[in-house]
Amino acid sequence: MLGVSLLVAVFGMANGLVPLAYALDPIPPHVANGLRAGVVTSVESRSLFINGKEYLVDPDVEIRDQEDNVFPPEVVKRDQEVKFHLKKGAGNTIDFLIVYLPQ
Repeated sequence: MLGVSLLVAVFGMANGLVPLAYALDPIPPHVANGLRAGVVTSVESRSLFINGKEYLVDPDVEIRDQEDNVFPPEVVKRDQEVKFHLKKGAGNTIDFLIVYLPQ
């Protein structure tokens, strides 16, 4: 069973989706099913490039780290691993972001 779960997680991440919510991720229930994973490739004033694709950042974006600490947008830097949720009905606008900071 673990092998199947691992295979599903790896396949989903390879396609930019994260189908599973891990216990350590600070994920509100309303965004858990739509998380995507990636690496920040560029930071602009109102958008982020993740895996080379541009996403707008909602003015009310919620940004947390892997330990559930809340951060301002300035914490997001190039080459950071992230998981993000796209705002419903707003195509490519991020409304929730988890930033994996170095431990």
